[in-house]
Amino acid sequence: MKGKKRHIWLWFLPEILAAGFSLFSYRRLHGKQKRAVPDVFFCEALKRRDGILVPGALVKNGVIGAQLKDRLDGALRLYRAGVCRFILISGTKKEVKFMQMYLLLRGIPKENLYEDREGFDTFRTMKNTSSAFRGKSFYVCTQKLYVPRTDYLAEAAGLNAHAVIADTMIYQSRHKDRVREYFAASKALLEGVVYQWIRR
Repeated sequence: MKGKKRHIWLWFLPEILAAGFSLFSYRRLHGKQKRAVPDVFFCEALKRRDGILVPGALVKNGVIGAQLKDRLDGALRLYRAGVCRFILISGTKKEVKFMQMYLLLRGIPKENLYEDREGFDTFRTMKNTSSAFRGKSFYVCTQKLYVPRTDYLAEAAGLNAHAVIADTMIYQSRHKDRVREYFAASKALLEGVVYQWIRR
């Protein structure tokens, strides 16, 4: 009987370890946040930076999701306030296409709008931006939930960037997003550690 119980524990050990590492990663990233995170609605208090980075998010059936809309509206607010000189949109080809349309229709000049169509996840976005815009500084429009992970990955990629909060509502997917963030944090922590180790 004891042998069977031990055998059952072995079956569940990988899941237990994965869950434990996800919890450790989430606390490591989210507990690391020390700076006061600004909100796009108080953009007048922000120091000038070169650009605004907008990471991609859900686009479904040709409709921009609530989180991505908030990010884009936040970028518009910062740009119109003169905080930054240009906007960089990053995501999949589909996401970037709709992001570009949204911003152009709202008066952003095409010459001040840059694209990264290979921003398949947050870390790829940060690496691509760091490589293409060496020496430039950015604000990253994102949700409050993602600020610690965004700041961590920007630093790991060698990008001079700070996340700013773009939330204007309580999102329907908030409970699902929080669960997803536990696993995203573990992926981010591994990506950052491995990338920094390779660069040495």
